[in-house]
Formats: sequence, C-alpha cells, structure tokens
Amino acid sequence: MPDDVGRPTWSKLLALAATTILAVSACGGTSSSPGGGGASQPAAGGASQPAAGGASQPAGSATGSITVGMVGNPQMKELEKLKGKFEQTHPGATVNLLILPENEIRSKVQTDVSTGAATFDAVTIGMYEVPQYAKQKWIDEVGTALDADTTYDSADFFKSVRDGLSLDGKLYAAPFYGESSTLFYRKDLAQAAGVTIPDKPTWDEVVAAATKLHTNDVAGICLRGLKGWGEMGAPLGTVINTFGGRWYDAGWNAQLTSPETSAAIKFYVDTVKSVGEPGAISSGFTECETLLAQGKAAMWYDASSAADFLFDAKSNPTTADKLAVAYAPTKVKSPSGWLWAWAFAIESTSKNKPLALEFVKWATSKDYLQLVNQETGSWGGVPSGSRKSLYEVAGYKDYAKSFGPVIVDSLNTVDPLHATNFPDTPYSGIQFVQIPEFAALGTSCTGYFGDAIGGGSVDDAIAKCQADAEKVAVNGGYK
Repeated sequence: MPDDVGRPTWSKLLALAATTILAVSACGGTSSSPGGGGASQPAAGGASQPAAGGASQPAGSATGSITVGMVGNPQMKELEKLKGKFEQTHPGATVNLLILPENEIRSKVQTDVSTGAATFDAVTIGMYEVPQYAKQKWIDEVGTALDADTTYDSADFFKSVRDGLSLDGKLYAAPFYGESSTLFYRKDLAQAAGVTIPDKPTWDEVVAAATKLHTNDVAGICLRGLKGWGEMGAPLGTVINTFGGRWYDAGWNAQLTSPETSAAIKFYVDTVKSVGEPGAISSGFTECETLLAQGKAAMWYDASSAADFLFDAKSNPTTADKLAVAYAPTKVKSPSGWLWAWAFAIESTSKNKPLALEFVKWATSKDYLQLVNQETGSWGGVPSGSRKSLYEVAGYKDYAKSFGPVIVDSLNTVDPLHATNFPDTPYSGIQFVQIPEFAALGTSCTGYFGDAIGGGSVDDAIAKCQADAEKVAVNGGYK
C-alpha cells in the first residue's frame, strides 16, 4: 500500500482497541491452534550439531533480566517449560514470561508498545501487527543481527514467512512458527460413507462431503463462528477471496454487498448452520480442534499448524491415525490458503536488548526444535512452519509424511500481495486487510455474521458490515 495513503492517528486506534475484542486465530495457534542435553542429532539439512540446551553450547554473554509477553498457545507453553535450558547456558540471566490468551496479550502488547511503557522486552506478535508496529518504530529491526549469525541460519526461513514479518525488506520479528490453512478430515468416516476428498478440493465438494458425513453426533465440518477478526474472520476471509470477493475495490469502496463477497458470506453462514458444529458462535480455533480430536467433527478447515498436534498419537490418541489433510478449498481464486506466523519482536523501549536478542535467537533456532523433541519425546510440540529444514530432519520428515508436503507447498505458493482475484486491490493481506482499523472492523463484522448464524438475517448482517467498512474508508482517509 502506498505510504501516502491517509491514516487515522494511533491515539484514535488505541481508544478503538480499548472497546474491541481482539481475538485472533492461529491465525490462531495450534493446539493456532500448536529435553536438552542428550546425544547430538542430525541438524536440519543433514549436518550433525549439538543438542539444544546441551553443555557444548557456548554460554551467552548477556546478563540481567527480561520480560517476555507471549500468546498462550501450546507451543509457547512448551517454551515456558524449557526456558530453564536457556538460563542454564546464560549464567546471570533471568527470563520472566507472561503468557495470556490471544485477545488479552494483544491488548497489553499494543498498549505497551504504543505508550512506551516498556513492560516487555520481547513479545509475540503476528503478520498483521509487524508492519504497523515497525512503521511506528515501536519494535526494532532484527534481521541484520540474525543474518550476521551464520550458525543461526536465517536463510532457512520460508520466504513467505520472512516477507510477512518484514517492512521495506527489513525483518522486524523472528518467526517462532508459521502456518497456512488446510482442510483436515476423517479418512475413515469418508471411506465408510463412500466419500472421496480430493487433494485440492473445491468448496462445493467439501460441502457435498460434509452433508453426507453430518450426523446428530458428528458435525459434517467445523468452521469458526466465534466473533473476532482472527477467529471467524480468518477462515471467512479466505472464503471471500476464493469466491472472487474482497473487502475494498481500488477506490476503497466497501465491497461487502458485491455479488461475489456477499455470496461468500452467505455460503459460510449457510454451511455452518446446515452441516456445522452445534453452538458455532462459541467455536473458535481451540473448540474446533477439540471437536475434531474427540471425533465429534468429520472435517475442519483451519490453521495448518494444527497438524502437529492432531497427527501426534501421544497428544491425540483418539483420532490421530484416522486423519488426513488436503489443501485449502477453492472456488474461483486459487490458491486460497492464508498466511500467518507468531513471531518474537523486540520492543524499541527494551532496557535489555542484548539479552532479549539472545533469547529470541535461542527460541527460534534449529537447536530449539531439537530440544522440544528431546524433552517431550515427540515431534507434536515442535513449532513448525517457519524453517524449511525441519521438513528434511529424518525424524520429523517421517512424522509429518502425511501432512508435511501439503504444508510446505502451501507456504511456498501463498501470496499475500495478490490474495484476491483483482490486480488492483489496494491492500495486502489474505485473511485480514493490512490497515490498523481492520482489527475493529473485522471484529464488528464477524459479530454481525455470528448473529446470522444464530438465526438473524444474513442480508442485514452484510449491510451492517458494508456500512462499517465504508466508515473506515472515509474516516481513515483512504478515500
């Protein structure tokens, strides 16, 4: 988006944020959902390297204490258990972690960076926030330091993930894990019902299959119905794109009532109502993941990072061996999967940037991936989707053989700069519009759509969203 496009003041956005629930996906997180010391294991790429956290690693030079704010996804909770390994190799260093649900940590982080309160030294943020925070100089550029460390191997990041965490070609956050979106389904139920799910299904094929698989006890498909730009808004955003719709045209005229966008919204609402999960307006990422894991949903379209939990028999003993994965469903525009990463950024007001940087490097390193596997005895808790080489590590490659190729291909082909079917779309982003106001807009609109899922008029919901989107375009100075 051009730099000279008009924008509201951040003081107005903070006031707006105070009244807005910023519930995000994984975009969400898994499970968006998603032990040191032992013998050396093959590093990604084939070479042998010391086990993460092991005594052979050099002690860090930075000391003192830092406070890190993190979203409460399982991968981060695993990191909380392992932070002692970092402190062991950094004598005199203390890492204090604050882990909160996504809506809470987002609100705290935005307030912290925008006011310069310096509560945190490092924080987990995503692709929606990084360009905005970097432009405001609220977070430091980290790419120079990461690129200079050859043992860290920042070139190993998926290009799409690195690009999504950059501004003007400079990296401002180190990816912890990344994801696209995929369709998970019960292959045993599909076979029993005589249903074939193609590797690259259309939404029409998915709904036809869900209709056959839907019973009183098992939802045909689970789709997020929970209010929030990063809850329902994430999968719905990709449906809008692939149906040939978009939020705004080239002149920043709202497009919610356009034939393509309104058809996508109606399709989503109707699908949830007819073959979706009960109580859908309360179902976000976590709830849908739980339903699929418990055998109460036949399909689920959501974050690809959920695969690490779902296919891990240790974490998901009920359905791990009964699942399969397909690409994000399409209609007109392909591919349609989203792009997201949870990443560590260093606040510009941090009082201990050297230690914050060393912690960020440790948590996003190749060694850390090995550490999680060693300590848990499983690959299911490893933060994936950020480093290409993980998918070539022998143990993980075998573990991920049924879903890894789809995820890698999705991350290699996703294009947030061309997410819609129109070359003149004025914004970037796939499941979100890359403007500061979208957090509030997406949350209010998904609230209207949730009302429609609950029995209200979908036409009224679309009209209300259209009016809100027009106000954003005018008040924000975009048109």
